[in-house]
Order: sequence, then structure tokens, then C-alpha cells
Amino acid sequence: MIEAAASPRPNRRIATRLACLLTVKYSRSKEWHPATVVDLSHRGCRLRVGEDLPRDKDVNLLFERPLTDGAPAISMETDGTIVWARREGLSFQAGIQFPEEPADLEEILRAIN
Repeated sequence: MIEAAASPRPNRRIATRLACLLTVKYSRSKEWHPATVVDLSHRGCRLRVGEDLPRDKDVNLLFERPLTDGAPAISMETDGTIVWARREGLSFQAGIQFPEEPADLEEILRAIN
């Protein structure tokens, strides 16, 4: 019997992420920039952005629930921390961790699920 070697890094993700392509805005100061959420969970998300973001810095995110037939638009603003960032092809990606589950996030997760 062959045993698999233990991973040197523990899996820190405590919530399952849902794959999506959701347009959001982010801000590290007063200026908003467009981004795409590639996956989303109750505790964080992965963004595709047009710049290299600095790790361990705070970021503000503005989500809008995708419109469905007759549903009112919901927007949600939340803070997060950039826990990792890297170049992916011609764009950059960044992992954002929420300090706590944002209110109204469940509505957005239901709309994209």
C-alpha cells in the first residue's frame, strides 16, 4: 500500500466556493475599478483584475445580485483582505477573504447558483 505524502500547506478554505462570472467593483482608496468574481463563498472570493494587488491590504467590494425575472436589484458592499495575488495570462487574480460573512451575500449566492 502506498501512502500519499502530506501536503506542506493545510487547506485553509473553510467554505466551498461556487464558480461564477460576476461583475463587481473594488476600491483600495476612493476610486472604483471593475473586476470579475471567478468564484465566491461565504468567507471570500477570487477576483480577476487588471492590476497586481498588494497582499495583506484591505479592499472594498461592491457586488450586485444578477437580475432575474421580476427580482429587485440588490447591491452589497463589503470589506475584505487580499490574501494572495498572482498573474494569470494577461490579467491578474487575487484571493479575497471576508472578515465575516457579509449580510445579503446569501441572496447573491442563490442568484448565481
